[in-house]
Amino acid sequence: MAAIVTVCIVSFNHEKWLRKCLGSICTQKTDFEYTVLVHDDCSTDGSIAIIEEFAKKYPDKVHTIIQEENRYSKGINIVQKYVIPAIQTKYFAICEGDDYWCDENKLQKQVDYLEKHPECNMTFHNANVVDTDDNYLKTFYPRKMWNDKKLYKALEKPEGTDISVAELIRLDFTPTASIVGRTENLRPILSFSTSLDLVVRLVTTYDGCAHYFNEIMSAYRTNNPNSASGSIKTDPEKLKKNFFDRHCGLLKEFDEFTEGKYHDEIEHIIKRKELIYYQHLNDLKGMKASGVYNELTPYERLKYDIKDKMPFITDLKKKLKRS
Repeated sequence: MAAIVTVCIVSFNHEKWLRKCLGSICTQKTDFEYTVLVHDDCSTDGSIAIIEEFAKKYPDKVHTIIQEENRYSKGINIVQKYVIPAIQTKYFAICEGDDYWCDENKLQKQVDYLEKHPECNMTFHNANVVDTDDNYLKTFYPRKMWNDKKLYKALEKPEGTDISVAELIRLDFTPTASIVGRTENLRPILSFSTSLDLVVRLVTTYDGCAHYFNEIMSAYRTNNPNSASGSIKTDPEKLKKNFFDRHCGLLKEFDEFTEGKYHDEIEHIIKRKELIYYQHLNDLKGMKASGVYNELTPYERLKYDIKDKMPFITDLKKKLKRS
């Protein structure tokens, strides 16, 4: 029986977490065949040995692309150059090497939904947020930074909910390891300048809808200093180039791709990303100048107003946390 899903794993120096990631994927319970495609970008730790271990243990399931030199450092987009062209199945799933799945039936549930709902192009779900030592921090949703009551209420439905492209633009971020979608809808991403999660979600969902499962079926790892999101938090230049400029550029590419169908929603989310950029810089004046400061929840606004007017409280909290 031919595989109908390819689980795509992109790894670089994930030795500490990779065994858990691969183990959670290779032991999924399904009534269909699936394949696991692992790309390693010339890791310098023990990641490659772990990948080879799993390839030997699951020779019919695990397929590898092991680079002999780091391609990312040469400006090559790994996903567009190597991963997407290698997907030969009806569906694709994603799990980065430092994340993992925590429901052995996850893949079955999501594929079943896609099989029964041809109008749905992508599925995703809730996740636990964990630190680099697997300590539980919180759930991914709710992320009530913005006063989007209607959208957040939809995500709280026990049975899950369908999410339109416009709503997905507003939602902005989903747990990467939660995504399962239709490969034919993913392929247009090859014409984009890059393949960040943001554009993967939007391009795959376009011309259909996404479905959200209100279930925790994966873990999203935060504070990994080697990850893209981890590095930009400590580097203002990278924050500007790799977060704000890149995200805004991709949103504008998606605007062109859809011939302006979601132009207003895209312009609005760009303003929100501007606010988040200034938030990382602790620049309240910049946050307010974005024009969407009042769309933050009252709690969020109060938090930043206090931080700006009474910085000693923030300093005290940091000291107490360290002690």
